[in-house]
Amino acid sequence: MAELSITAISDTHSRVALPDLLKGCESDILIHCGDFTAGRTNHLSKSIIHNSHRQSWKWFLHELSLIRDQFRSIIVVPGNHDQICECMPEQCQSEMEKIGVHLLMNDGVILFEDSETSTVKVWGLPHTPPFGPWFFQGDDMSTYTDNIPDATNVIVCHGPPYSILDTIDIRSNNHLGSHDLYNRCLELLDLKAVFFGHIHSAHGEYHRLGVDYFNCSILDERYERRYDPVKVKIKIDGSVFNPIVSD
Repeated sequence: MAELSITAISDTHSRVALPDLLKGCESDILIHCGDFTAGRTNHLSKSIIHNSHRQSWKWFLHELSLIRDQFRSIIVVPGNHDQICECMPEQCQSEMEKIGVHLLMNDGVILFEDSETSTVKVWGLPHTPPFGPWFFQGDDMSTYTDNIPDATNVIVCHGPPYSILDTIDIRSNNHLGSHDLYNRCLELLDLKAVFFGHIHSAHGEYHRLGVDYFNCSILDERYERRYDPVKVKIKIDGSVFNPIVSD
C-alpha cells in the first residue's frame, strides 16, 4: 500500500502568501486547519460581514487556486476567525468546490477511493471550546465530537484536544483544548493523526497511544510568521506513520 504524503498549515490569517509558503511543496494532501481570513469582523453578530473580511476570503480562494495543482487533494477547515464560513456555509462550500477544494464543517470525505493508492477517511471539525466572542464556539463540544465516525483515519480540526499542544505558555497548566475531542480520539481505533492549530505558540508534534498530533500554526502569538509547514507521510492500512521534520 503506497504512502500518502501530507502538508499541513494553520492560522495564516492572510499574513502569509500561500504560494510563497508552499513553494516547492508537493503532497498527496494539503491541509489548512483554519483561521485563514483576516479583515474586520463583527464578533458580536452572526449577520454582519464587513467588506474587508469578504475580500480576505476571496483572496484566500485565489491563493488556493494558484497552488491547487501542487496537491492531489486539499482539505480546509474553518477556525474561530473565519466568520464568513459560519454565516454563509453553503456558499463558502460551493465556492471551494469550484476550485477543487474540500471545505469540511463537521463532515467528512473519503479521499482517493477510486485510486490504486491508499484511501483515507478524513473528518473536519471547526468548533472549539469558548475562546473569546468569536465563531465556531462549542459550549458542549460532544455535540460535534460524537459525530466523528468510528472509521476515521485523520481528523482535521481547528483547536487541539485537551492537554495536547494547547497552552499559550509551555509552563502553564491553563489548557485550552477540548476534553470531548481528546476522549473521542482515544475511542477511534483507526485514527492515525490529528492536525490542528488555534494556539499559535504551541506549534509542534506530540505522540500519544498510537496517535500522532500536530499543531500546524504558522504564525506566533504576535501574528508574525515563525514556523514552517508540517510534512508527514502516512500509511493507513499498514499502520505506519513516518514524520518528516521540516528544516
